[in-house]
Amino acid sequence: MLSKIKGPLVLTVICTVVSALLIIVYNATYVDTTGVITDALLTGLEEIYGEDNYTMLKNEDGTVLTYEGITSVIVNDKKQVSFEVIANGYAKNGIHVLVGVSDSGVEGISFIELGETPGLGTNVRDNTDFVKQFIGVRDDQYEFTALTGATFSSKGMKNAVNTALRAYQEHREEIINE
Repeated sequence: MLSKIKGPLVLTVICTVVSALLIIVYNATYVDTTGVITDALLTGLEEIYGEDNYTMLKNEDGTVLTYEGITSVIVNDKKQVSFEVIANGYAKNGIHVLVGVSDSGVEGISFIELGETPGLGTNVRDNTDFVKQFIGVRDDQYEFTALTGATFSSKGMKNAVNTALRAYQEHREEIINE
């Protein structure tokens, strides 16, 4: 009887020890990037507005300023605004972009991460004509041409842009006056 229990018991102990070690290592090495302008974000910001000093806006309690659908709001010394948006495309939360917005409309779009289907959904990033159709857009009433074979990804991009535009229109004064 003991010989039948010995093998599974040893494996259970090994699994428990390995799991505990993984938890310890994870907790020791985890870096929370909430509220931090990461290298990927900085590259995206510079792609839209060029080199500058960028600040992620925060609430009075020190938490990152967010709005509905907006992960963070980042401004530079010239008070140019970028919204970090994570939107659903074909993949849930598959579109992670920065959208630069001003009174003139969308200034630029930079992709931080794209979890859409390679060769189809990734065309929302790779097809420059698709991305260009959003530049200069000032509100959500605009002509929009979805990419063939990437309808969900295209609509996700449109939603991301619309989310940034809406946040800018509704919160412009408080963002600019920060």
